[in-house]
Amino acid sequence: MAANDIEWFGLFEYSGGGKFERLYTPWKDNALQDSSQPGSSDKPVLLYAHGWQRGAYKSPAPESFITSQEVYGEERDVAEPWLQAGYRVLCFMWVPFADESDLATAEQKIWTAGKDQVQRWRNRDGNFQDVRGATGIGQAFFEAYRTVVMGAPRIHLVGHSLGTQMVGRLLEQILEQSDRSLARLPERVTLLDPYFSNFAKSYLDGRWTGERVREAIRQASEAGCAIEQVASSAVLDNPLSDSNGELRFHTAYFVLNPDFIKLAYGPRDVEVLANRHSFARYAYLASLCIGQQPAVEGEHSSGLASRTDAEVRPMMTSEFHWVQKGGDRWDPETLIFERRGGSACFAKPKVAVQYA
Repeated sequence: MAANDIEWFGLFEYSGGGKFERLYTPWKDNALQDSSQPGSSDKPVLLYAHGWQRGAYKSPAPESFITSQEVYGEERDVAEPWLQAGYRVLCFMWVPFADESDLATAEQKIWTAGKDQVQRWRNRDGNFQDVRGATGIGQAFFEAYRTVVMGAPRIHLVGHSLGTQMVGRLLEQILEQSDRSLARLPERVTLLDPYFSNFAKSYLDGRWTGERVREAIRQASEAGCAIEQVASSAVLDNPLSDSNGELRFHTAYFVLNPDFIKLAYGPRDVEVLANRHSFARYAYLASLCIGQQPAVEGEHSSGLASRTDAEVRPMMTSEFHWVQKGGDRWDPETLIFERRGGSACFAKPKVAVQYA
């Protein structure tokens, strides 16, 4: 089957109300246009990459930007502030490839294609099919970025969960370009409750996925990107996951406390963990307040997405991080953080890291 026949794969534009339009499909014969003529627009772009999508074949629609009434008490479209602020909201969808029962299998697809350049995807019947002539999904993301996104006057790159590895792989490929005019770095990068599996990977020649992303983030930070990391759950607090504490040294690190999503103290806590994991995505995007600037006053800070790049840069350090005060209700417009020392991890840099 041709890649353009696969539902929910490629670069999509979101127009609000759960509506998506496909702009670009990787791996088509004519897909990669002349990269010296990237797609352009006079609008800034919010570019989003999702994570693991186990069981997505059962749903008629992909992961959206609309909150659940059951969890949040309202159905709010958290992309709406970005649309109102004049952004194009673009999403790289790889839903049928990310629909694996084993997270590690979906993770591997980001970095490499299978034997003979084959990637498997799950169809609507729940069965797997192969697409040939494929690359790693992260490389497909780079194709879309270089072809459609790069001409925008401003790019804010966002990844959630396993999607933060999509972001890291994209940054790697941009940084590998000797001619930066062929692929420029985004101005802003946001990592929302990142996920990395533990242990070295044979498909990465013995390196760890978290290590590769950390190195790409470090280089992008040194090149001038404003980079945030927002945690909202305990998704990395287990032996199969890599906490990747050193990644925090190169980001402005924020910890959300979604205490209003109550623990069940039983089997339902798997669902609670998933909801808290998704909270970073909803809270960050909803926190963009038009005409309202976040503030840093001594040991306290307010806001998230409305902060300017210049304000984010000095917050990128190994010397302190920010923890949400309160969190007993869904109120993304009034997030308040308290400054804490260090990076909230056991790892310590040999020399303090501070970007400006």
